Amino acid sequence: MMKKFLLCPLCAGIIVLLSLALFKGLDVLFYPNKGLLFYEANQGLEIITYGLYVVALGIALHYRTLFLKTDKKTTYFALLFLWLAALLREMGIQHWLTKHDTTAIKLRFFTNPNNPLHEKIISGLLVIIVVGTALWLFLKYLPKIWKGFWKLNPLYWTVVTFGGILIVSQFCDRFPSKYFKATHEQLSPLVKEWLKLFEEGGEATLPILFALGFIQYARLKKK
Repeated sequence: MMKKFLLCPLCAGIIVLLSLALFKGLDVLFYPNKGLLFYEANQGLEIITYGLYVVALGIALHYRTLFLKTDKKTTYFALLFLWLAALLREMGIQHWLTKHDTTAIKLRFFTNPNNPLHEKIISGLLVIIVVGTALWLFLKYLPKIWKGFWKLNPLYWTVVTFGGILIVSQFCDRFPSKYFKATHEQLSPLVKEWLKLFEEGGEATLPILFALGFIQYARLKKK
């Protein structure tokens, strides 16, 4: 039963929805009437996310032999590099790269004339390397992703779900400030909580999908 579920195209989407429901349940159970505390730094969801990253790395290393002895060795190391980049982003690398700002990986950091040039160079190089690696993987596998999606390949549905979560998470992150600029009104606390769930909770599902991709790849190879 579990094997069939893992190779179902909707597997990734179902896991994301179940994870979000679980995160909301933990918020209500352990952080009642505490607003957004569950989603803040060093609180419940962030601790869970770190644990999920560790589990995801363990699964990726478990399946290393499927990549290291094939022509997909470079892909494997690129994925591990992006895992590390995502973990460092979750841990707040943008705060370590500068003593003058907290947005070292955002555009406004580079356009701010008050930020030192050497900090911009270091941050810029890191951004270029990470974005370049992600773009290389995207362009390399785009034809397979496109074809696999329409053929209901579960691995590529997981990849598309991963990309969709990134987009939704960024939208939920930016929406409150954009809404305030447009209306000069604050969102209600309830709406902010749900947006935070989809932003932070969505990001917490990324290591789950990362690990799921490796599992699905291994099972498809066996088939």
